[in-house]
Amino acid sequence: MIGLLIGAAVMLVVATLNDVVGARVPVLSTLASAPVPENERPLSERTPPPPTPGTCLIWQRADAADAITVDCSRQHLFEQAGPVQLTDFNPGVPLPTNQRFRELVNERCTPLVVNYLTGKYDPSGAFRAGALKPSEKSWSDGDRTLRCGLQRFSRSGALYPIMGKVAAQDQADIRPPGTCLGIDGRFIGDPVDCALPHAEESVGAIDMTQKFKDKFPSANDQDGFLQPACTKLAADYSGGGNVISDKKLVVIWNNLTQQSWSAGTRKVACNLAAVLPDKSGYAPIIGSVKGPVQIGDKPAPPAQLQVPPGAPAPGSGSDSARDDNSDDSDSPPEPAQDQPSIAPPVPLPANPLPANPLGGGDNRQPTNPLGGDNRQPTNPLGGAAGQGTNPLGGAAGQANPLGGDKPAELPKPAGTNPTTPG
Repeated sequence: MIGLLIGAAVMLVVATLNDVVGARVPVLSTLASAPVPENERPLSERTPPPPTPGTCLIWQRADAADAITVDCSRQHLFEQAGPVQLTDFNPGVPLPTNQRFRELVNERCTPLVVNYLTGKYDPSGAFRAGALKPSEKSWSDGDRTLRCGLQRFSRSGALYPIMGKVAAQDQADIRPPGTCLGIDGRFIGDPVDCALPHAEESVGAIDMTQKFKDKFPSANDQDGFLQPACTKLAADYSGGGNVISDKKLVVIWNNLTQQSWSAGTRKVACNLAAVLPDKSGYAPIIGSVKGPVQIGDKPAPPAQLQVPPGAPAPGSGSDSARDDNSDDSDSPPEPAQDQPSIAPPVPLPANPLPANPLGGGDNRQPTNPLGGDNRQPTNPLGGAAGQGTNPLGGAAGQANPLGGDKPAELPKPAGTNPTTPG
């Protein structure tokens, strides 16, 4: 409004000068003198943000073609680690398939991300290597730049916001108390309202430095500390330990791997869950433990995608990329031509609940709900016992994190001795 008033005053002065003294005053258009912000330009006219390491991007479109640079202290979806040139793809070859781009993210971007974080990358943590690929048009024009960076993964492929640079924070995959993780069949899904069917409810996190200062603690040592610590945290959150048992819930946590510890991860999430009668996975829960709870005795149906893979998750706070004068959301999206777009998400293996939520079947106290007879399955998210290289399960080298296609179910961990949770 102030700008409009000033502009009107200037035009009035100009008109007065013209009429009274015949002066010829050059007048510049306000549109010419005020550059159009980059995020207000049509996609076809925008300049892609430079792939500068350490800069952060946010977008609204599922293909990230409307990405803009924001300060990393603000919510963002992508922290750039740097570009790699796909020089082994000769001129004239077609744009690689989605599957090939998934492989390229693993092969080219993960090592670059590890180097960007000076080796302190937790593959079992909250962040994963991802990439922005060239558009089909820029690829045909010879662009072979793959922008590598870090994203907050999800199992559906939706992207969750990051605050601050990854190197400056604990990389633990933890959620605020009261966050419920949805359920996808027998497995964990993305965060949902606790009034909807879900697999887990967060009760908080434990800082392992309360007990362990320097040396990496064994799984048994971690369990000995986490069992009472998570149980107390859950009881305080729920209103008493009897509340948890009366509602047929169990306290679960995951152990840190050596690789996570070396990356500086020191926090462990504590959650509440329920188990299907046949111990084949998570039972669907409706309602928070702080109120009435319903637990299903059959697997939940497959989760439905809320947004396309690569798009900001619902409520992720990506509105900083929106302009008040932007096109209506019901309008068809403008085709992206020269802008880089999100690389296809790598499918995440499902995250099964280990068959024995109460720990080992020997004479020892059942300390770790995610344990088993050999006491070594330190990674509740899948993978071979004690290896923990891929927190999301699956074969080594397939840990890129953006979620995506529906994962296949994983077999139950071997060597467990199922018991019925109390």
